[in-house]
Parts: sequence; structure tokens; C-alpha cells
Amino acid sequence: MLVLRSLLLLTSVVAAALPSLALNASCHNVVFQGRSGMPLFSAFHHAKMAFHTEHDVCFVEQIDDERRTTHVLFYPKHDDHSAKSCLLPGLPSADTFPGPPSATLLVAFINERANTLRLPNGQLSPIAPVIRMLEANLYRVTSSSPTTCRRIDAADITDEIFRDHVLRNEPLVITRSATALARDPAWSTESLLARIGRHQVHVKVSPNSDFEGCEPLAWWQPATSDGAASAIPEYVAKHLESPDKVLVRPAGLNMPFAAFVARLRASAATATSYYLEYLSMAAYVPELVADAPTFSWVESFLTREIANLWFGDGKSVGKLHFDPHENVLTMVAGAKTFVLMDPSDNTRLYEGHIREAQYDVDGEMGHETFHRRKLMESTSMVNSPVDVAAPDLERYPRFAHAQTMTCTVGEGDSIYVPAFWWHEVQSAPAADELRNVAINYWYTPVYKKDFPCKTCRLRFNLAYESVLPLAATAVDVSGLATPGRRDEL
Repeated sequence: MLVLRSLLLLTSVVAAALPSLALNASCHNVVFQGRSGMPLFSAFHHAKMAFHTEHDVCFVEQIDDERRTTHVLFYPKHDDHSAKSCLLPGLPSADTFPGPPSATLLVAFINERANTLRLPNGQLSPIAPVIRMLEANLYRVTSSSPTTCRRIDAADITDEIFRDHVLRNEPLVITRSATALARDPAWSTESLLARIGRHQVHVKVSPNSDFEGCEPLAWWQPATSDGAASAIPEYVAKHLESPDKVLVRPAGLNMPFAAFVARLRASAATATSYYLEYLSMAAYVPELVADAPTFSWVESFLTREIANLWFGDGKSVGKLHFDPHENVLTMVAGAKTFVLMDPSDNTRLYEGHIREAQYDVDGEMGHETFHRRKLMESTSMVNSPVDVAAPDLERYPRFAHAQTMTCTVGEGDSIYVPAFWWHEVQSAPAADELRNVAINYWYTPVYKKDFPCKTCRLRFNLAYESVLPLAATAVDVSGLATPGRRDEL
């Protein structure tokens, strides 16, 4: 669901601080800096030979025999067509090879960042055909695809079925995965108040139940004291997607969980929505971690990074965005409906940097007043400027070609949303109480991409290399050669 990935824009950063290197922007650049004759220099030359047929990887030497230290730096592509958008002029930030000086380790370092599959001897890795087959046949939503997620009962789910959906990059609803959790008194509001009522939590507040949607920049008050419009450098503005819009963050307040519940109940009949969204359970409510559901068919494959609690009034709408993590969400109370779009062509979703703004709120409970006065010097990199409910197709004509699937997950059910899939999420309250409660886990992505980048493709994450022998079997038997096809497993 929502994850914040913001990049500091702005004016205090000067281009003069960047290295004075002249690099080919259309390829990944591996740069040696330092003294020749050192072990790292030898490893650099071995790696250069290994990649001599890779036209997307360039090697640059900056020899300085007076220099005491040596480094190998990796600069990603930074052209305007095949790389992620950077707001500042000059070179992108570089990754430094951590060592020790070894050609094998350096080749692996480059492979991970350049999405290449070379061995130290220059041969293509034997796993390359499987990886390229997987990447070429990821699930896509087409005009002939099912309009809803595949649904599998928890009694029928296996490690292999879940793994194959992840490798296909296809969303999945697992029904009755946590029916006991949905009925567990420990997760009732009253029980939670008794257990964590005094815990400080970070609460998001929206005046209209929309969370992280776009608004016209003109609606926001100037951020400067003299009343002039808050200006940004021209070189930043030209890289913004929809520079006349802002991505609006909800107001943020810290309060005890009990106070949050009181405000949530007091605002039930209004448009104002209080929400705990992506609240880290380990950081804020560690007592609940042991009671959260885990699934062997997930944990045997994916690498977990964080567990989040979501608690709202059932009115919230998480506007169109993607997360750079695999996501497994389980409903405790209420339901969520996901409108999903695959990431095969992000020009349709107008992926890019969108300047951020944030509401301020004051006033007594039930009589809140919201102010548009906090225009920020940061950007969102994971949101779309398109309003799914009322798309402006004159402004965003390519969105007309976006194909969607709609998937509802109810109490006691779980949904798997692949990393980088676009989604808008409408919550609905439980039948017996105006609340919507969910737990989700974010996992290391199986496929990665640079972002924001409209044209960058998903690439297999070599952190999951150990599953490739199993993936080879999936390639043979699961019909992966037809994206959008849903075969029985």
C-alpha cells in the first residue's frame, strides 16, 4: 500500500559538489579512481574483460598515482529515455564497491546494479535463460484478461502455487487465510484499547478521506513570507511530472492510541478521516507482533522486511500509487477493494516526480480545520497524478489504455500485490463497527526497477537466485509464455 519515497529537491544542493567526470549517460559506468598497479586495479581490468560484450556497461579509468586510496564507483545510466528521472543536474549518485579487491566480487557487484548476468570469465551465466524467460513473461492485464484477481482457498494454497504466482508477478487473493484472526477477541477495538491504549501512535488525518491524492498547485498558499509563489529551480521544474500539481500528504499527529480511537469515532459522520496507515508494529505496538498472522507459503520464499498495522474508519481511499516491495495484506475487520494495474508500461500511469504538500490541521475534536499552507521541497516518486475515479483524459490521454483488475479482500482473507503494481485502495467498514483493520507485510521484491522511470523494465532480483532451479520447472510447465494467460497450476 502506501510507502513514502521522497527525494530532497532542492536549492541548497549545488552542482559544483558533483564529481567532474564526463561519462556516457546511455550506459552504466564503472569508474576506477586511484593508483594503477594495485590489486583493485587488476580486479577492475578483469571485470572490464568480462563485460566487453555488454554495450550497456562502460569502464572508465581515472589514474592518479599520487592518490593514497583507490575506489571503484558504479554510476547508473542517466539519459532522458532509459533511466530514472533525476532532479539535480550533473551525475547521479554512485555506489562504491566495498571490496575486498576480487574480480569475482566486482563482477557480482556490477551484475546486481546493471541487471547483467556475466561470469568472471565473461561467459553468460547458466541461469540467464531462466531469468530472461521469467522477465519476458510477467503477467500483464490485457483487454482479454480476467477483470478480477484469481482467488484460492487457504486449504488449497501451497508453497509452489504461491511461489509461481510471485514468479509470474500476478496478484492473488487467498480466501479464509485468517478466519480465526477475524474472530479473535484480542483484535477487538476494546481489547486493543486495553492493551495499547496508552501507546503513542502516529496518526494521519484527511479532510475528505483521500490519502495521497493530487491537487492543483494553485490551491496551495505561497510558502514564502512575502506572499510570492514558492519557486523551485528551472532544472528541477522541468523534471517534474505535472508541475502544476502537488501530491497532498495528510496531516500528521502524534497521540495515544485511545485518543486516536476517540477521534475516529467522533468523525464517523463527517468527511474527516483519521487513519493509522503503514504503522510499524515493531516500533509502535510490539505487543501485537506475536498475534499477527504469518503464512508458511509466504515465509518459505520471500524475505520479510517490515510488518504494518492499518486501522481506519472504513472511509479512506489510498490514491493511485505503487510500492517497491512484495505485499501480503490480511484483513482483520472490514474489507478493501484494490484497483490494480500492472507496471509493464508506466507511461500510461505518468510515473515521475510530483512535488509534495501537506495539510495542517487544528481545532477541537469533531471541529477540525484544515489548512493548505505547507508546500514542501520534496517529491513523491511512487504516485500517479491521474485520478482513477475521474481521469482527465485530455490531460492524460495514455491512461485510456491502462487495463485494470479489481480485487476485493474481506475479513479473514489475504491479498498478494506484487511489487511495483499500481493500485488504488477503497476501504469499507466492518458490518458491526465503523472500523477497518488490516495487517500487511512488506517483503524484498523479487523483481526490481529504477524509479521514477516510465520506461524501465522489471528485472529479476538476484537475491532470490536460490529459487531459480524451481523457477526453471515453472517455466516449463506453467504456460509463462503467454502474459495475461491464467493457467491452472
